[in-house]
Amino acid sequence: MRTERINSIDIFRGLTIFVMILGNLSPDSTYTYPTLLHRDYTGVNIIDIAFPTFIFIMGVSTVFAQSLQYADWLGMVLKRTIILIILGLLVNHVALLWTVLFTPDYTVAQATSDFLNYFRPFGVLQRIALVYLIGTIIYQKFSHPWTLFIISIILMGMSTMGYHLYNPADPFGELNNISLYVDQHLQGSQHNYLQAASDPEGLYGTINATATMLLGCFAGLMIKSRQEFRLKDNNTRKKLFATGILLILAAWGWSQWEIISKPLWTAPYVLSMAGLDMILLSLMEGLTDSALFRFLLHPLKALGRNPISIYLLAEWGLALLCAVPYMGESLYMYIYHSCFFSPETPYFSTFGYTLMWDVALVMLAEIMHWKNVIIKI
Repeated sequence: MRTERINSIDIFRGLTIFVMILGNLSPDSTYTYPTLLHRDYTGVNIIDIAFPTFIFIMGVSTVFAQSLQYADWLGMVLKRTIILIILGLLVNHVALLWTVLFTPDYTVAQATSDFLNYFRPFGVLQRIALVYLIGTIIYQKFSHPWTLFIISIILMGMSTMGYHLYNPADPFGELNNISLYVDQHLQGSQHNYLQAASDPEGLYGTINATATMLLGCFAGLMIKSRQEFRLKDNNTRKKLFATGILLILAAWGWSQWEIISKPLWTAPYVLSMAGLDMILLSLMEGLTDSALFRFLLHPLKALGRNPISIYLLAEWGLALLCAVPYMGESLYMYIYHSCFFSPETPYFSTFGYTLMWDVALVMLAEIMHWKNVIIKI
């Protein structure tokens, strides 16, 4: 089997991580461009495209994963799932460790109490882990593209049915829906993100997130069956592009009786994001035909080779800089206020500060690429 990596997939994955980090590192949401903020409940901003795209690409990559050819593939999948869950828990709670180290009045006993009272079991990496586990098992058992497509539709239908059965009068009401019910009764509101009523990466949304991965597998099989791991054939690109258009139209039709919501990860959200991803992947492959674009997009390719490790560094580094006190505020905010923030251009200066850190991480990814360092997680 060929081991050559697919440029378009690495670049697309790198772009996704770049956008995810850009949204997470903002020092002040008041002065953040609205499109880089998550929508509260319905609709989609640019930042809301990143996470489902990463899961979609995970599905595409699964089709080409050599490790799944081994007899002990399930053991490797379980091992990676456990590692991702542990890393996700560290992302959720590393701030407590940094606070203990850099805040004299914050004791280990207080940190332990806060950990037990507000322990958050779910998160971005935990959702990736669960989707990876379930999606990979389904892919290994049902590897025909149209079978995977049908299973993804079934999963979306099950999710939609759950909303309607739980609250027929207002299935997707923000204050009373099945996803919120599961979050409140499985772990409790105090264990949700920011102790909110529901968790954006809660368990119920994992059903449709798995459908997102399976649609990625569907696209991956479309690529693999056409041109030996490549989209160089114009026909393949056109079919991928056309399939993306059809999924977006299907999302519009489904949205007539179900909202498009990232926190709930609803079926129209799945279809519209997967459709957009297929269109972007076909266009991305077209760009990588050009040596100039491959050169210009190389930093994103490098980022796409170490996505999880760079994401972890961003999250843990942010928590550290926010915990270190300096001149009456955190070091992260001190650098922002003293070196970047301008009252005349608050949105632009906030974006510039966030972009600086993101670019620094891309440069680190480039160095890792030059050193041929790939941290497999």
